[in-house]
Amino acid sequence: MPANEEFWRRPSRMHVVFAISALVLTFATVLMLVKDYDDEWRVYQREFSKKDAERAEREEKAIADKAYLETEANLKGKLKDAEDDVKSRQAEVDEIEKEIAELSTVTLALNRSVKFKRAERDKARADYDLAISKDAPKARQDQLKEIFDSKQAIVSDMEQELDEQTAALNNNAEVLKELRSAQSAAKEELKDHTEDFVRIQGDRLAKEPESWVAITKKTFVNVPLLDLNPTNKIQQIWLPDLTINLGGMKDVPRFDRCITCHLATDRVGAGNVPDFPESEYPHPFATHPRTDLFITASSPHSQAKFGCTICHDGQGSGTSFHNASHTPNDPVIAAEWKKEYEYFHNHFWENPMYPDRFKESTCLKCHHGVTELAEHPKFGASAPKVVDGWETVEKFGCFGCHEIRGYDGLKSIGPDLRLEPSTPEQAAKIAEDPNAIPGKLRKVGPSLRHIKSKVTTGWTQVWVEEPKSFRPSTRMPQFFHLSNQQDEVAKKYSPVEIAGTVAYLMSRSEAFDELSPEEGYTPEAERGKQTFATRGCLNCHNHADFPESQSDFGPDLTKVHEKLLPGEAGFRWLYTWIREPSRYHARTKMPDLFLDPEVKDGVTIDPAADIAAYLQQGGSKNFGMLEWNGPGVEADKSALDEMVQMFLAKAISLRSAKQAMIDGKLPENMTEETIKGDEIELFGETITEEMKLRYIGRRTISRYGCYGCHDIPGFEDARPIGTALQDWGRKDPSKLAFEHIGEYLHHFGEPNGSSTAERAKLAVMNAENESFPADENPETELAVAYFYDQINHHGRPGFAWQKLRAPRSYDYRKIETKGYDERLRMPKFPFSEEENEAVVTFVLGLTADPPESEYVYTPTGPDKDRLEGEKLLKKYNCTGCHMVDMPEILAAIDPEELLATDTSGEYPEALELLYKLKPIHQGETGETMHLPATEYDEARDLPVISFHGMATATPDPDDAIEDQEYSFQLWEPLQVGETLMLPSEPMLVPAQQLVSNNKGRGGEFARFLVKYLVEQDSQLQSGDAWQMSPPPLYQEGIKVQTPWLYKFLKNPDRLRFSTVLRMPKFNMSDEEALVLANYFAAVNGAEYPYQDIPQREPEYLSIQNAKYPHYLEESWKLFNIPRPDGLCVKCHQFGGMEYTSTDPKDKRGPNLNRVESRLRPDWTLLWISNPKWITPYTAMPQNFKKATPQFPQFFGGEGDVQTRAIRDALMNYHRMMEQNEKVAGSETAPGQAGGQ
Repeated sequence: MPANEEFWRRPSRMHVVFAISALVLTFATVLMLVKDYDDEWRVYQREFSKKDAERAEREEKAIADKAYLETEANLKGKLKDAEDDVKSRQAEVDEIEKEIAELSTVTLALNRSVKFKRAERDKARADYDLAISKDAPKARQDQLKEIFDSKQAIVSDMEQELDEQTAALNNNAEVLKELRSAQSAAKEELKDHTEDFVRIQGDRLAKEPESWVAITKKTFVNVPLLDLNPTNKIQQIWLPDLTINLGGMKDVPRFDRCITCHLATDRVGAGNVPDFPESEYPHPFATHPRTDLFITASSPHSQAKFGCTICHDGQGSGTSFHNASHTPNDPVIAAEWKKEYEYFHNHFWENPMYPDRFKESTCLKCHHGVTELAEHPKFGASAPKVVDGWETVEKFGCFGCHEIRGYDGLKSIGPDLRLEPSTPEQAAKIAEDPNAIPGKLRKVGPSLRHIKSKVTTGWTQVWVEEPKSFRPSTRMPQFFHLSNQQDEVAKKYSPVEIAGTVAYLMSRSEAFDELSPEEGYTPEAERGKQTFATRGCLNCHNHADFPESQSDFGPDLTKVHEKLLPGEAGFRWLYTWIREPSRYHARTKMPDLFLDPEVKDGVTIDPAADIAAYLQQGGSKNFGMLEWNGPGVEADKSALDEMVQMFLAKAISLRSAKQAMIDGKLPENMTEETIKGDEIELFGETITEEMKLRYIGRRTISRYGCYGCHDIPGFEDARPIGTALQDWGRKDPSKLAFEHIGEYLHHFGEPNGSSTAERAKLAVMNAENESFPADENPETELAVAYFYDQINHHGRPGFAWQKLRAPRSYDYRKIETKGYDERLRMPKFPFSEEENEAVVTFVLGLTADPPESEYVYTPTGPDKDRLEGEKLLKKYNCTGCHMVDMPEILAAIDPEELLATDTSGEYPEALELLYKLKPIHQGETGETMHLPATEYDEARDLPVISFHGMATATPDPDDAIEDQEYSFQLWEPLQVGETLMLPSEPMLVPAQQLVSNNKGRGGEFARFLVKYLVEQDSQLQSGDAWQMSPPPLYQEGIKVQTPWLYKFLKNPDRLRFSTVLRMPKFNMSDEEALVLANYFAAVNGAEYPYQDIPQREPEYLSIQNAKYPHYLEESWKLFNIPRPDGLCVKCHQFGGMEYTSTDPKDKRGPNLNRVESRLRPDWTLLWISNPKWITPYTAMPQNFKKATPQFPQFFGGEGDVQTRAIRDALMNYHRMMEQNEKVAGSETAPGQAGGQ
């Protein structure tokens, strides 16, 4: 086709099309830019900037009060006066400034010339030095020396002139400075006064500028595409060593951008006080809570080192609400988020944030010991819920079935909850493996190895069937009559399993050597009741006869008599158990209480027999079939055969199992040597009914894992039956068998049979309408709604929650298609709803995926010993008897009403030692309490004072509140303002002024015993009762020597003769005793594991001998002064002589023959100086008072020297015993004359 001048399309139309296209493209580009810069984080940053400016403005106003403005005006006036004064002398100032300028010019030029001349002089010196070094002719050397001298003369003259000019310049500068000194001082004073205000104002104007120049500048730097160091930008924390696993990509450096929106997380003021407290600012504008523990640079978890997602999880690189993977705490919040943020669960991110209820779970990533989250001297309980979950798992023995392995080889990967080796052979095998670490936990249930010697068969059937029917408070879970055992098959087979279990336990029970009281001894039950109350039994157990003691460390013993064998057999077992528990169960936690027979006034008393008689009152109960309120456990023979065949078919073929049932014996190829499993119970010439029952019992024990909690013969090498939980917190939810649980909860789910779905729906409705009934806990009900929602979304939390509530519910509508032996087996534990959620919190934290070792908390030294010791305190219930932390009392007290202790009668050295061992507690808290007006007093605000001490009297609650008053006794020095009060001083607090009174930690049994003893003896004072009770272990570390404490824990001998009970002997290992001994020293910051005793060293004794000849010998004589003047011999036994009392008022104290190895020198010295400074209720007097000197023949009667001498004699006890044959007795000691 020939070319022509025509266009294919009309240009005018093309122009229109291109114009429209350009406009559309421009619009799309602009829209893209708008959308690209329309990030939600920019909105949050702009809003936070406004809030920050508003906060700064409030601070400005708070600072710029009337007093501030008046001071500022005065300072400005002062500055103006000073400036006016300078102006009045302006001519003089100008003249001096002119001179300074001229002198500066001259000095600068002269200084430059001097430098050149010095260079010439230095060259001349170098030439001269070279000539000498090269041994030049003397004439040449002389010539060069003359040149150097001439140069040096010039430099000297110029330097002198420079010094003169510089002096003149400095003099003028000083004169000018003096003229302006008042002005400069006024400027500095004004600057100091306005510094904080100016700084805060500058911060505010930087956030929200007011001048058009600053506004324009801020707008310009934030213009899209320019981004010239914008104020609104993504904030990021890069953590290359704190890696994260992203599916197939492992160990990816972590980028946390959470602070892009959460800008105030680390914003704190002086004293770590949040700038944006949660109570005043919503998220994301609030400061992170607990800034003493998190985020700040001074905290253990600084933001720069740990970031955010290692604790919170979520997608750290996300900068939107959706991408960050927030998780709501309940469905109500989820609905609010959906409405406000279009929230949805992001299934593509495997590790979304934990909701608030599980925020403590992630602590377990780094804190594998867990104890540090419960007890810390500085931070207290930092993760109480996850600790409760951990303790619940330990207490109920979940690890018996579900192993929680805390080590991968030798690498710590999480909390370690595993059973200790069951046999010495297992322990030896693990010890031979250098890469194996054994478990440390004992089985939580009692040993069943000798059960036939203890309980009746009828009771055992009841207990196995439903433990709570006998003891409602039991921790043993329920295995039978659960949701998947309501059909006819289960009703047929369950009685067989129960009967079989009992038959196996009884038939395999082993005999053991039992103890009996002395022949002819008649126990007294009433005396046994009193002994039961006073000898420590109620520290762990409770009994209906003593409702005020509610310890649940051990079982309730109210009905223990019902389960025991009748008559002498039951008494003999109970007597043996009380007298020597480890004889029956080698690994029991129950200690030996030293309940040995004793002779009093010629009469033998066997406390163990008396207690046994008391507990056996009422006799054994007949749990026969007629009296048993249950379905019955008499095994149906056809059901028995069916079950034997069913289980036997798992070991051999079904055909062989059927044939074995017909033949009445196992196949010939199954010999005693080849049988490895439970089928050994069927081995014999003929399978009898008894063998079948034992076989079913053994299979039942195997299926239900009873050996995980109990020591059962035949199961020494059995392994846990449940799923290992060490990484369950990261388990793929798609691998969880939810089955028909949604349908089950729709129809059932609650203990009363009602619908969980309806309960959850009602909770959400009540929360939205704010209409919860008064008898409902909103948090509990919303927790149910949350977990139900998690089940509907197939979440791990929901699965675990329902598994703990009703473990067999996942078999709903599944048993129709399952064999009986395939049904779910997990029993139902008696968890409360709070315990349930705590356990879920703990299990969700088990990930077996710790960060790098530098982030894992690995305590060493005292921290490690303290934490390991805390575990043992809990394990052996030490805090049941002993108070380890003193109560802290907060009360509103007028400081002017406090009376300072008169210390004029005390030796300064003693006071100094007191303040060293017991630092002065500063009582002011900075808080106040408003007391309304009364008939006698006007309304007033009193400061709240804190102090540590023990209550000596509590008010009668029936009295009028204005008449109620508490009485406390100080246990440490207290400073309130100028008032100093020493330990043992009383503190009277009206009930209306008591803010709080925590009971410290531990000592519940001691408090019970004190009250009980006072009630039993109306003449007994509470202080005397405390002397008869377990002593507080407060500051035990500064008191006793660690090696002695270790030996004492292993074999406690009697120390105190005033107590009604003895320290029992616990079934602890050498390692545990060592850890516990170190614990007390570590807690108190005392030296350990060994202590130097300088009082035994020659250097110390030489110094003392120089001051006091024959120092140690004289000290020993003072210590050994006999009756009636002797002080020590009145109450203490020493020197191998028996203690005898000559005065009823004297109370026997501890034997002194082991003080040198038991007590620390400083503590001993303070104790002798004033015992009540250490233990206010002690009966020991202050023997060497400053105001009443005595024994002038010893050290001139100087009480402080005598106190130290007694201490040194005790610290050298055995040395002095070897050197001196005679000790205190009836013979008069040398130097006794003179007495007091």
